[in-house]
Amino acid sequence: MRTLSESRFLRYVTFTALYFAQGLPWGFISVGYVVFLADQGLDNTAVGSAIGLAYVPWSFKILAGPLLDRIRDTRWGRRRPFIIGAELLMGLTLLGLLAVDPVKQLQAVGIILFLHNCGAALQDVAVDAMAVDLLPEDQRGKANSFMWAGKSAGIALAGGGGTVLARYFGWPTLFVLLALAVWAVMAVPILLRERPVGEAPRDTGRLDLHTLKVSFGFSTPWFALLIAVLTPVGYAMVGTVYTRLLRADLKLDAEHIGFLSGVIDPLSGVAGALIGGTLADRLGARRTMGGFMVAIAACMATFGLSSHLWPHFWFLVAYGTLFGLCVSAYSAASLGYFMGMSNPAIGATQFAAYMAATNFTYAWTSPAGGRIADAYGYTTLFLTAAIVQVVAISLLPLANPARAAERYRVVGALPPTERAPAG
Repeated sequence: MRTLSESRFLRYVTFTALYFAQGLPWGFISVGYVVFLADQGLDNTAVGSAIGLAYVPWSFKILAGPLLDRIRDTRWGRRRPFIIGAELLMGLTLLGLLAVDPVKQLQAVGIILFLHNCGAALQDVAVDAMAVDLLPEDQRGKANSFMWAGKSAGIALAGGGGTVLARYFGWPTLFVLLALAVWAVMAVPILLRERPVGEAPRDTGRLDLHTLKVSFGFSTPWFALLIAVLTPVGYAMVGTVYTRLLRADLKLDAEHIGFLSGVIDPLSGVAGALIGGTLADRLGARRTMGGFMVAIAACMATFGLSSHLWPHFWFLVAYGTLFGLCVSAYSAASLGYFMGMSNPAIGATQFAAYMAATNFTYAWTSPAGGRIADAYGYTTLFLTAAIVQVVAISLLPLANPARAAERYRVVGALPPTERAPAG
C-alpha cells in the first residue's frame, strides 16, 4: 500500500478523517454540553466558566509540541504513535462518562471531559505536525479546506446530532457512539504509514536552542502569535452565549437546535472551508483571513441589531448559515497561514504554539462573553464582538509568511527550491 508521503489522495483522506475525530469532542462540548448545562438552570456566566474549563487543555498544546519534536522516528512513524494513543484515550474517557451521574456529579463530568480534551489536544498537535511535514506548499490550501470541512462534520455530528440522540436514547448511548466513532477513525493511522521504510522526514532538523532561536528569534513569529490570540476574539465571545440563548431564552427544543447544529452548521462549515482554502491559494492567506473577518463582524452586528427577529426560526437559519460559512472560511485560511509561519524543523512545537494561542482565546472569551451578556445584554455583546473582530484585522500586515520561510532556510529546514508561502 502507498504511504502518505507518496499519495496526495491518501493525505487528503487521512487528514480529513483525523480532523473529523477532532471535531467530535469540540461539537459535544460546545453544543451538547451547553444544552445540558442550560437545562440545569445555569446562567450565562456559569455556563461560560464551565465551557472555558473544558477548553483549557487545548491551550496546553504548546507543551506537547517539544515532546513530539524530540522523537525522531519509530517503527510506527514519527507522529502516528501519538495520534493512536491520543485517540485511544479519547474513547476511554468518553466511556468513563458512563460511570458518573451528570446531574449529581457535574464536577466529575467536567474532570472527565477535561481529560478527554487532553487527548484530543495531543492528537491535534500530532496531526498538525504531520501536516506541516507531509503537505507541500501548493497543496496546503486545498488540504486545509478538506481538514476544516472534516472538523465541521465532526462538530455537527457530536453537537447537533448528539443533542437529539441524547434526548431520545440518553447521554450514555451518545458517549458509547462517540467513543466508537473516534476508534473507527483510529484505524486510519494504524493502517497507513507516513513514509516508506528508510525515507527521511522532510523536517530533518531537531529541537535545540539554535533551531528555537532561528524559529522565534525575530519579530514575525511573535506577531503571528499575537494574531493567533486576537483575531478569533470577536466570534469566540459569542459562541457559548449564542447556544445558551437558543435554549434558555428562545426556548428552542432539541430538534430545532439539532437542525441548526447538525444540518446548517456542517453544510455552511464545509462550504466555507472549501471557499476559504481555495481563496487562500489564489489570493493569499492573509487577504482571505481579513476579508472574512469583515464578513464575520457584519454577521454579528446584524444579529445584535435584530433582536426583534430572534424568535423567527428562519432568521436563525440565515444567520447560522452566513456566520458559519464565514468562520469556517477564515479558519481554513488561517490553518494554511500558520503552517506557512512554522519552521518544519520543529513543526510540532511552533505550529502548536500558534494553535495553543488561538485555543487559549476560547478559554477566556467564553466566560467574558457570558459576563458581558449577563451585565449588558445580548445586543451589547454582539456589537462589541463585531467591533473587536474588525479592529483585529490591523494585526495581519505585521506577520508575512514569506519572510518567515526565508528565515527558516537559514538552517536548511526548507528545500531551497520550495516556493515561499503566499501572504
